[in-house]
Amino acid sequence: MRLLSLGSLKVQQAGSADTNAENIRSALARDLPELVPAVCSHDGAFVIVASGPSLPDHLDSIREDQNQGRPICAIKGAHDYLVEHGITPNLYISVEPRADQKHRQIRLKQENCIYLLASRCHPDLFDSLKDYKIMLWHSWSDESECEVWKAERKFGIAGGTTSGLRAINVAYVLGFRKFILYGMDSCLAKDKDTKRFSGERVGSAWIADVIVGGRRFWANGALTQQATEFQELYKYMPGLTIESKGDGLLSAIIAERKKRGLPA
Repeated sequence: MRLLSLGSLKVQQAGSADTNAENIRSALARDLPELVPAVCSHDGAFVIVASGPSLPDHLDSIREDQNQGRPICAIKGAHDYLVEHGITPNLYISVEPRADQKHRQIRLKQENCIYLLASRCHPDLFDSLKDYKIMLWHSWSDESECEVWKAERKFGIAGGTTSGLRAINVAYVLGFRKFILYGMDSCLAKDKDTKRFSGERVGSAWIADVIVGGRRFWANGALTQQATEFQELYKYMPGLTIESKGDGLLSAIIAERKKRGLPA
């Protein structure tokens, strides 16, 4: 097991520039309404629910947040889990371009949920949601895929390699400054193998040993990258405050930032 600093690992985002560009062309051709501010009512806080191991511990808190008028934004596989437990997400966000990932995303589609799909998402996902509320937005990156939507003079939203991080950026553009994160642990469970609430395991993937504030966490490449990019949010999003529920890596990073007098 290798000991790394969080800034020393770079992970390539999913998909290739060519295939993502094709996905974007397909999405633009659908003439969908695009993301705009105030897509739902709220009390000023934005709740993001991801698929980390800690998610099942917080269902009651998520219900209470929704009862207080806070929009619940499900990330990928968290959508169906919430629905199965009686919580209808107000929003859903994905930047996933791969066709072979769609089975992890949405089975229990909801009429009252707005599906905020990045144009780089696979056409199959758009097809599966064609009878539901879809709003389109464009995920900015350094890749040539962006030239497709730039040519149409569209606005791109930057901010990280995961759907969870992009959700923060999307909501920030919508005017939110306070965020509450559930299941966005950015680390494996204590068994050093389980990476999602569903029991999905990391398997033979490379694992990093990450230490924050004297505490040790384990994460694969994508989760470690997310933790690195998470800290960058504070540099270009003034007024940002984030509360991360659970005892994961992102919670530890926020706690350490507060100890050092840094924005959190």
